Amino acid sequence: MIEVILFYLHVVFFAYIFAKNFVEESFVSALLSTIFVIVIFSVGWTFSAFVIGFFVPDEGFSRILTKAAFSLALLSFLEAIFYKFYYSGNKTEAVA
Repeated sequence: MIEVILFYLHVVFFAYIFAKNFVEESFVSALLSTIFVIVIFSVGWTFSAFVIGFFVPDEGFSRILTKAAFSLALLSFLEAIFYKFYYSGNKTEAVA
């Protein structure tokens, strides 16, 4: 269940990034930003599953606290920090 919630949050974030870049820039920029976020998600999940594998057994701790849940939680935490800094630098000031 935790995995479904985290996947849903990522899908909402993909849609948000696409819409934000589509409105502010162009379709191509929106598409490239969305692809960038998907690649970061894919590579990050692989890396976080590798790291979590050292601490959590393959079967997890219970039906809810699985290895995938821990790796997606770690990925979401690291992505939140990364995207906070990455997208906060895109603010442009209007010249009067």
